Amino acid sequence: MKKPKQHLIAEVPRRDSKVGKTIWIDLGDVWSHYCTLNEGGEVVDRGRFRTSPSGVETWFTDLPPVRIAMEAGTHSIWISEQLQELGHHVIVANMRELRAISHSDRKSDQVDAEKLARYARLDPKILRPIAHRTVAQQEALTLIRARNLIVRLRTAAVNAVRGLAKPCGTRLPASSTLCFAKRCAAVLPPGLALALVPMLEQIAEMTVIKRLTEAEYPETQALIKVYGVGQLTALTYVLTLGSKERFQRSRDVGCYLGLRPRRSQSGDRDPQLGITKAGNIYLRSLLVECANHVLGPHGKDSGLRQWGLHLASRGGKQTRNRAIVVVARKLAVLRNRI
Repeated sequence: MKKPKQHLIAEVPRRDSKVGKTIWIDLGDVWSHYCTLNEGGEVVDRGRFRTSPSGVETWFTDLPPVRIAMEAGTHSIWISEQLQELGHHVIVANMRELRAISHSDRKSDQVDAEKLARYARLDPKILRPIAHRTVAQQEALTLIRARNLIVRLRTAAVNAVRGLAKPCGTRLPASSTLCFAKRCAAVLPPGLALALVPMLEQIAEMTVIKRLTEAEYPETQALIKVYGVGQLTALTYVLTLGSKERFQRSRDVGCYLGLRPRRSQSGDRDPQLGITKAGNIYLRSLLVECANHVLGPHGKDSGLRQWGLHLASRGGKQTRNRAIVVVARKLAVLRNRI
């Protein structure tokens, strides 16, 4: 019986996939540089435009729909949303995966724009595209981050006032931050009142912090029912992750928040490394605080707590810390399934 003819790899017919124009934008704070490639991969245009809504509208409104790629950064959220509204296909690249750019010895805005435009034209998966949250979600998340900044500034101001009063023989009374300014202003001696009362007034103003309510984001109702999760963590989680459709699997949330172990396997060598610590630092810290509460002495008995305590009881110097990270990752995954 005659054997069927075997084709070499080079002889196998391939599907002809044509790629139109590809534009890479190297975002800058004032000016953004771009490089345009045609269907044949040749550079047909270079230039720059103002990093502003009017600058984006001027350059890309009359342009037919094309593939536009850019790096994730400060301005990528609103620029990508504006370009999508203009009908373009936008790719936001994760630059942590492109060491050929960040570690290049021939780095400039023009060179980076052309090199990354060729990556986007060849295969967008090389760029490890990410999905941004909306501008509205980012505005609400900014309120939470501003609140976190004010709380840290208030703590530093309270400690500074106590430290400045001690060398003068005055020990300020213990009190909560809500009534610290009022209680301390009443016991300050005249010599210190002139310098410290203005600081106490600033502390009192920082104590009145606007908070988002649960009614504004009903998605948090189900998350708060999970033991150990508060309103602040639930709101930050919903606003940071945005839509659930961003992740193909719930386990990807743990990777997105930097709660998975790093890996550097080569041959028979596969060392155990720490977590990547990628993604949103603030949300990751909140999840770790929740895990600490679940495994703490006052934690409510549950299957998650028993599982975490079992991991922590295996012994070793860092076992409890690892158990806390594992529980934090489990909380992130469970919340995405709710």
